[in-house]
Amino acid sequence: MNATLTVRLDSDLKAKFTRVVESIGLDAPTVVRMLVKQTVNKGAIPLTLNADSDYEYSSGEEDTMRFMESIHAEWGPWSD
Repeated sequence: MNATLTVRLDSDLKAKFTRVVESIGLDAPTVVRMLVKQTVNKGAIPLTLNADSDYEYSSGEEDTMRFMESIHAEWGPWSD
C-alpha cells in the first residue's frame, strides 16, 4: 500500500530544486523517494549537514547538485 508524504516548501526553493533534479534526468518525487530509501537502507541520512555562518544559497545548490550526480552515477537511472 502506498502512502503520501506532503512537504511544504517556499515556491522559489521548489522551483530551484526542480531545475537541479531535472537537469540530471530526475524529478522531485523520485529524488525524495531516493532520499527515503537510502536513509532506511543506511540507517542514517545520506547527506553532509553543516552549520556554516557564511552559508550562501548558491553553495547549497552546488552541494545538492554534487550529491545528486553522485547518487545518479552510483545507482544509475531511477524509476518507480
